[in-house]
Amino acid sequence: MKLLLRYVISILGSALVGVGVGICVVTGLGADALGVLWEGLADKLPLTVGQVSLLVTAICLIIVFVIDKKELGLATLLNPLATSLLTDFTIRNIDLPKQVLLQLFFVVIGISFIGIGSGIAAATNTGKEGYIALSFALSNKFKSDLAKVRMILDGICFMLGTILSGKLMVGPVFGVLLIGPLLKITSQYCSKRMQGIQE
Repeated sequence: MKLLLRYVISILGSALVGVGVGICVVTGLGADALGVLWEGLADKLPLTVGQVSLLVTAICLIIVFVIDKKELGLATLLNPLATSLLTDFTIRNIDLPKQVLLQLFFVVIGISFIGIGSGIAAATNTGKEGYIALSFALSNKFKSDLAKVRMILDGICFMLGTILSGKLMVGPVFGVLLIGPLLKITSQYCSKRMQGIQE
């Protein structure tokens, strides 16, 4: 029963990530840095954005499997599905104001949901989605601060994606600055709160 509850919490965290991504997309200001990389690669390769996302995820998972496979689990497969479904649902069902300041406000809200949702999902120890697992694995491998590792990874994705696509968007800039720290703070807080339901 405890394990099932942890899976439910993990999926809810990933669903929150999906809502965050959807909000960012609807603002038109862009989502996280990884999305920028997907778009940039799709622009240069004979692949769709969805296919590129699977390719990048597969590469992340191979790296994690080699350096720290304990970050992987059933939720590694389940969570992306929850994120994807809620991203599409949010895009289809919300309509945000077109004023620039309100769009900036909502993109910060969306980015915050991505960081917080990722932290909630990660804290359950049921397996992490590829890119999040990579952040944790590298942090553990090099004994580095999780927030800094994620910010560096996001910065690399953002720069490569921007160079490849030629598009500079404000959403991913907020993502580079906010997701790493929010992921770290939320995962630490939720890990403590969930100690009673850990096996």
